[in-house]
Amino acid sequence: MSRDRVGPTVAVAALLVLAGCAGVPLGGSGDTTASPTGADDPGTPDGSPSAPVENTVAVENGTLPVNATLTYARVQALMGSDTDPWPVRVRNLSEWRASVQRVGASPLNRALGFENVSTDWSEPTGVTVNGAVYVHPGDGSPEKTERVLAHEFAHLVQYRTTMLPWQGRLSQPRPTTDWRNTRRALSEGGAVFVADAYADRYLGVQSNSAYARGLYRNGSATYRSALAPYVFGSQYVAHRIDDPANLSAAYETYPRTTEQVVHNETPAEEPPANLSVRASGSDSWTYLGNNTLGELATRAALDTELDRERAAAAASGWGDDRLTIFRNATDESRYGWVWVMRWDNESETDELRAALLDYTYVRGQNSDAAFGYRKLDDTTVAVVFGDPGFTARADVRATDDDVSVSVDES
Repeated sequence: MSRDRVGPTVAVAALLVLAGCAGVPLGGSGDTTASPTGADDPGTPDGSPSAPVENTVAVENGTLPVNATLTYARVQALMGSDTDPWPVRVRNLSEWRASVQRVGASPLNRALGFENVSTDWSEPTGVTVNGAVYVHPGDGSPEKTERVLAHEFAHLVQYRTTMLPWQGRLSQPRPTTDWRNTRRALSEGGAVFVADAYADRYLGVQSNSAYARGLYRNGSATYRSALAPYVFGSQYVAHRIDDPANLSAAYETYPRTTEQVVHNETPAEEPPANLSVRASGSDSWTYLGNNTLGELATRAALDTELDRERAAAAASGWGDDRLTIFRNATDESRYGWVWVMRWDNESETDELRAALLDYTYVRGQNSDAAFGYRKLDDTTVAVVFGDPGFTARADVRATDDDVSVSVDES
């Protein structure tokens, strides 16, 4: 038996499909050269010369249809930074393609209704990692490639200046899905905010945030789960600051949950609800650990079977959750889960209950997994799902202090 024991991280639809994590189209200028050393002033919208451009950006493994050095200088000017660049490496990033297209291969994702997706790899793509910026221009225009590059350079400045407040900390929260999505939203939201300012000043193309919102509205539930950190992260940053040079201020008293990101709240304004879940396995079902999915992942899961607006409304009362994870002791392909959710108040729980009843019914019809809904108290509910042999034996009970999850062998 264990209380909130750290188990394997089981992420919900953790797709790497956007710039900063491998690809939304972002920018544009039309300047060309692989490794330029131009002298255009990064602070003048028309690029007229008035000051030398320092920090030449090395472009490796190919050429780009944009001036990487000028783009970096402009981003630095917008952000008020003066840090050395990393090289830009031209690469098609095909190693990310399999993870994007096989989201449904995860047992949890498949059970919750997330499906494999396809992405348009002809669009410019970027990722900033391990001391380099990787860019794949694809078949996109120079403008779109530059938009990607501006987004990635914003990440570069974030990392090189240790702007993200959790960088380098020896003590980190356990890596739940909600924790990862929160930090991704803040990191990507900052880069989107900078890329928006860049496009407004230097480019005649759609902003990064507008592009992401369009994809979010029109995409599948699975694709929306990947876009959500960009959409809500950029909204949060825009709510906090009005100038890319003040980006670091957006990370003061920064959110610790996706609920706080979505609703533009600080940790003090909207702390998670008290929720303690004790879980224990049995001879047949091994308890692996637990995860916290958070408001964004809850919305995404409901979105797989319900109307998008209804899913959002139902998830908006999120207070806290625990997903307890079990695996069959003799057949490791069989899993079971108990997802305990606590909402902020009783009226919001009523809306969630109605949504969950419909969601669990439809998922049970559309899945090989079994689904069951349990009301535990006025603000606490649970969804038991997975292998039918597990769901028939899972026992979930609420007391005054906590929730217990166990598996009955009888």
